[in-house]
Amino acid sequence: MLRARGALIAVPPQNTSRSCPECGHVSAENRKRQAKFVRMECGFSANADFVAACNIREAGLALLACSYPSGDVSPSSGTHRRYSCVCMRPVGILSLQGREEVNALRHRLGDGRPSDNAGPARSLKFAGFPQPSTRRDRFVVALGRAIGYRGSYGKTGSMRRSVVEKRNKETRQPPPPLPRRDAGAPIPQEEEVRSLVAKGKTKAAVELAKEIHRRCGRPESEALLVDAYGARIWSLQEAGLKKEAKELFELVRARHSGSAARLVHASVLVSASDGNLDGLLRPLGDPVLPVETRRAIETFVKDEVCDLNAVAQCATLAADHPLSTAASALVKAFAAVTTGPVEESALALPEVSHRSALASWKMLVRAVAYFYRQDDQACERCLELVDPASAPARLIPAMRAMLGAGTRKRLPPAAESLVEQVCGNTASLRGALQTLDSAFQTMEQGEIVVAIQRATVACNLAYPELLERLRQHISVRALELQLPLRKVRAAMGGPSIKNAYFWRLLAWSEENSREPMEPLICAHWEQFRKHAVAEGWFQEKSQEAAALYLHMAELLLDMPAEMLNNLRKSFVARFSGFEAYYEDQPPAIRAVETKGKTRDFYFLSPDELFERACSIDPHREAFDLWLNWAREESDWRVADYVAERWHEALPNHCQPLLYLMESAENRGALNKATAFLEEVQKLDAVNPEVRRAALRLLVFRAARHLRQRKPHLVEQDLAALEALPQAQEGDRPVFLLALRWAGEVIRGNTEQAASLLSQIGRLLRNSDAAVLACRQAGKLCGLEQADLDRYLRQEISLDSADSLALAVARVCALVDDMGATLTIPKSWHGRLAEELAKGPGKLESRQMDLLGKAALRDNQKELAYLISARGLGMGGNTQARFLLLRARALPEWEVDRRNDCIAAAVELGRRQRDFSVIKEAVELRRARRNTMWSFFWWLDSESWHDSSMTTEEINAVLQREQRFCAFPEQQASRFRTPFGENTASLCEEELETNDEFPALEDAAHPAAEMSPPREKRQKKDLRDFPVTGDLF
Repeated sequence: MLRARGALIAVPPQNTSRSCPECGHVSAENRKRQAKFVRMECGFSANADFVAACNIREAGLALLACSYPSGDVSPSSGTHRRYSCVCMRPVGILSLQGREEVNALRHRLGDGRPSDNAGPARSLKFAGFPQPSTRRDRFVVALGRAIGYRGSYGKTGSMRRSVVEKRNKETRQPPPPLPRRDAGAPIPQEEEVRSLVAKGKTKAAVELAKEIHRRCGRPESEALLVDAYGARIWSLQEAGLKKEAKELFELVRARHSGSAARLVHASVLVSASDGNLDGLLRPLGDPVLPVETRRAIETFVKDEVCDLNAVAQCATLAADHPLSTAASALVKAFAAVTTGPVEESALALPEVSHRSALASWKMLVRAVAYFYRQDDQACERCLELVDPASAPARLIPAMRAMLGAGTRKRLPPAAESLVEQVCGNTASLRGALQTLDSAFQTMEQGEIVVAIQRATVACNLAYPELLERLRQHISVRALELQLPLRKVRAAMGGPSIKNAYFWRLLAWSEENSREPMEPLICAHWEQFRKHAVAEGWFQEKSQEAAALYLHMAELLLDMPAEMLNNLRKSFVARFSGFEAYYEDQPPAIRAVETKGKTRDFYFLSPDELFERACSIDPHREAFDLWLNWAREESDWRVADYVAERWHEALPNHCQPLLYLMESAENRGALNKATAFLEEVQKLDAVNPEVRRAALRLLVFRAARHLRQRKPHLVEQDLAALEALPQAQEGDRPVFLLALRWAGEVIRGNTEQAASLLSQIGRLLRNSDAAVLACRQAGKLCGLEQADLDRYLRQEISLDSADSLALAVARVCALVDDMGATLTIPKSWHGRLAEELAKGPGKLESRQMDLLGKAALRDNQKELAYLISARGLGMGGNTQARFLLLRARALPEWEVDRRNDCIAAAVELGRRQRDFSVIKEAVELRRARRNTMWSFFWWLDSESWHDSSMTTEEINAVLQREQRFCAFPEQQASRFRTPFGENTASLCEEELETNDEFPALEDAAHPAAEMSPPREKRQKKDLRDFPVTGDLF
């Protein structure tokens, strides 16, 4: 101070931190906290030390103005009084009544006379205060030094005006009062107040609105002031000053009771400031509640309420109130989506309407459900529908961080904690798993062991609940690659649990291996079944168990019968169980294996598997599979037993009775066949299959009587046939005439036989077709070849304009309709090949298919191949059938082409929903595997893995087969060999000692040492291993 030649003025400290510098009010209530000053009446708030400094400065200026009558006081004079440098009565800050007195004092000091605005009530209240001196200039200079003025002092008036203008600017002195205007006139500076509120400057908005209302005094200005107060209450609430906001609200409501309706939003905010929703939601039960108040409460609930359970349990809301029911439904939905998978119907939430205050919570519930379903697109769509101003919108950044969408921004600590708890440390785990996959591809033992150890550590840190599942997957992969299990177990930190999940993984791995061993796979599925039943996945006799039995049976059906029998015998003789797998397992796991006292190898018999499945869950598909397998057995009684079981389980089905009728018919038991026919006609007489069976049975009865040379019974049979309505459809009357022709031949009536042959030719419009039809009827009736040659000509008597292929195809369709088979005379094959080489002509796709099958029955593969080429060239929806015909016509060494044709036919059948094509393809494949086990079957089994094809692959197969029109020659065919280039051959002694299956001997024991890995061919893209709910 001495260096700056300043003045030190002592001011009394009383009430300096309790007085409001805005309105002058003094109260201890203004100090709510040590560092905070808040005046509730005027809304002024600031730091307490800053307020005290302002008050001290104001008092010092007043003392300075009143205590220096002449000149400056030298700071070095040594006179230091308590309050002032002059002898005067001590004064406090209460002597000044606001800024108006200070301004009045300054005006009076500047003019030498009282200010116009300073009346008697605003004069200074110092007792014995001396009158100021007229030596105004020197005093103004001293005053300027005291307040820090550094301007020019040449003109005392200009300096005085600068000081006054500076003080007016600092104190935001409003302009002089405006004259009052008429009602309805616009409020001056209203837009400025609204702008300040929009910018968040609520304090300045209140000050300006107060001044406007003081000058105008109209209801409109009061409404503007109340709006400004409402904004100020919101700002205090957001700043955490809930008590101050409540007190200000009470004060404003008391002073401006006429405009209390404009404080609805503030009222809602204050009511919920203590966290108790009862007072906030109580008005919603009032049926006459104003719309504005209801809307304000619902808006607050939408934007601020985060506890749905509190809303659902609110005591002031009725139980059937829409808001209460919506909150209860959302609480249940949240619990459901965060604990497990839910159905789509559970996400509908009809209790929450799209206009409800909780509608955004509904979208959030759906987003969480889709997040756990790993449907990121649906989750993002739900997040976009959440109202950005609502309370659930605060979780959107965390949800998008979990989805990994976009750049990860810094989240609040609570959101970061939520993301970490839900997602864990996924980055390190993902990297460790990718490294492990790469190590498995390299097949380097050391690299794999290190990668296993790192992956298990990362999983234990990120998802400890998934560590056991990871160990099981690693164990199965190690068994597949024949890794040393002791090292793998040490790297994993312990053995994997051999529960149902493990055995299912192992069975899946074996099924998709390069050399699947079906008996061992079925043994793994049997282990899975036992553990799944013990762990409660499904019951012993449930539909899931039946589906598992069917799956094991279908695995065994993929093997030739002879090979399956050999493997079954070797497996039963050598298999010792899975004891090695159950070492170091918990007692509960070991108890499942030791539960059965004797081993039951039922899982190696398709018959027992089918019977178990059909007894648990009898349905058409299961019995159909069982019957198709039984029909391939040499003993007809096996298939009859299956059909009888089918009829007992499902008595309303016609198919078992139709098979029993056909079986009895083939054995010559026509009486039994007739009884079965009558029974099936009672079930469904209008069924096309039943009507066709009735026609076929009468035809075979007539043919049998002709073979037995009983003409009187033949006439009865033919009369019954002619009485059937279905016998008069299409070309069927021709076959009846052919049967009569055979009867006349047996009687030796040559003229009548010739007349019938001419009549048949007229019906078919082709004499060669009539010859072929009579030849097939004669064979069915037991005529000798000599009789056929005597009554029927051998040569072809067709003109060049007639089509032999069309005639033969028409007879093929007729004979197939009658349930018989057609044999094309060998002398006709050359003419048929020449005609078909020119094109299909007028042949239809079904006729060509039947013609090709007839050629295959005569072992004419070249002719069948040519017919398939013409059928593929026709295009359309019949290409799948001609692909199957091409597969049958190909020679044995064309393994890859045949499998491609079957796979493409199956895929086309799936897309066209032609189940007959699929069934025919499956039967073709099964028939090939039930033939003699040969080298070509082994090649076929190596290349047959996946029947699924893409559209591009199907088109490639079709284009290739259409391009190869000529029958392949053996020297031009090349097939893929699975042997390596350096394959060593075995001598005869080694072949004799290694004719068994060495894999069966060690099937139950894990590999002790790592053998050189063999390269495994990827059959197909494996899908993710299923969860608990999926079996296959």
